Amino acid sequence: MSLSGALSNAVSGLFANAAATTVVSSNVANAMNETYARRAVSLSTNARQTSGGVVVAQVTRYSDPISAYQTRLAIAEHSAASSHAAFQTGLEQLVGSIDTIGSIVEKLTRFESELLSAASDPSSQTRLKSVSSAAEALTLALNKASQGLVDLRSEADAKIASAVADINSGLAQLEDINTHIMSAKHSGQDVHGLLDQRDATLQALSKFVPLHVVERGSGAIAVFTTQGRTLLDECAAKFGFTPTPVVLPHMSVGNGLVSQLSVNDKTVEIPGTGMLKGGSLEALFEIRDLIAPNAHDHLDAIARDMIERFGAGGPDQTLGTGDLGVFTDDGVQLDPAAITGLAGRIRLNDLLSSPSPEIWRWRDGLNALQQGDAGQSDLLLNLHSEISLARIPSAPALGANPRSLVGHLHSLSNDVASDRLRLVDAEESAATRLDDLRQASARNGVNTDQELQKLIELEKSYAANARVVQVGVCPG
Repeated sequence: MSLSGALSNAVSGLFANAAATTVVSSNVANAMNETYARRAVSLSTNARQTSGGVVVAQVTRYSDPISAYQTRLAIAEHSAASSHAAFQTGLEQLVGSIDTIGSIVEKLTRFESELLSAASDPSSQTRLKSVSSAAEALTLALNKASQGLVDLRSEADAKIASAVADINSGLAQLEDINTHIMSAKHSGQDVHGLLDQRDATLQALSKFVPLHVVERGSGAIAVFTTQGRTLLDECAAKFGFTPTPVVLPHMSVGNGLVSQLSVNDKTVEIPGTGMLKGGSLEALFEIRDLIAPNAHDHLDAIARDMIERFGAGGPDQTLGTGDLGVFTDDGVQLDPAAITGLAGRIRLNDLLSSPSPEIWRWRDGLNALQQGDAGQSDLLLNLHSEISLARIPSAPALGANPRSLVGHLHSLSNDVASDRLRLVDAEESAATRLDDLRQASARNGVNTDQELQKLIELEKSYAANARVVQVGVCPG
């Protein structure tokens, strides 16, 4: 081989070394980036040189479409489970467990105890005031829980609006990336960085909706939901949603007071059609439109049961039909046809509130014409017994079987706690599945030990080629 041929081969080796070193360095730098796909350089003989030499034939990007699809599904599942678990945890904090100080059940227990204490000394104004204080605390606990549910629903609505904005932004990015990939491929440019960016955007979108991706011959992709709705095929779909700052109990999709989702200006029922099923977007709609309203209905039904138990036909024989009882609907008579939001409006009768000079009515009856025997405890005992008396509830949300007020609240607390445990377990299971998939993907991704070994080999090759060049240029 001539000297010029040897030099030419060595120089081509240096260029190949430089390209391979750049790829290895990129692999090492992105070893912890889960949307980065490992690259490898393939070399071949330079057919344009009679002496041979090497050229970079191609840079291969290693990616697994099946693993990527499974990861996107797992991301959607975990995101939905996290949304449900977060809501249920918040609901449990509002309702409280049986043994939690400040819970609704604890407030009812205190009310029950204060009635029994007052019955043991009905002449004590202090004990009667304590009954009033406990009753007010019970209504305030229901009010707080009701307002908390309003806040949770409003938060879900705000998260839907944020998700819709992120989806529109992500789909627009994918449309733009498609254009750049097709242009780069047409001009022979490297598209690997664009593909990494595309995978990152797909994973970000998967939080909201599980995605199915189809790559076209041009290098562009079409994106569908796993149920078949088209999100991107040349042009990106446009999602629409109008947020509602405060979602009150009476507001629903049915009466048009909260927004539905639209895709390309067409209304999409969520939950309903199932076309966007599986991610946090559907979960947030379920929370706002199904789960939170059901919880509100349960609280309102308990508030109704309280008003009816201690109203006309209950322990206080001085009350007639239409008279206000111990508890009221914000100071007026209960309307059975308008109990939505009642838990937020329930109040203690003004005649029994702590500042009232007629606190003796706990003992003698709300409509008593005058004070009776200060030692009379019958009404106080009957009010106490009413708490544990099983009655058939008027509100369908409490079921059809007779149950005490204590039983209703215990059932609510137990159900909320049980659902919270179930949903947190589901979230942890989804997180484990996602972590397993990511670890499996990492094992097939960049191995820093192998990459560093390649780097050492490239340094040796570079040194050998450089030595040839040095000797060829300066033979003496």
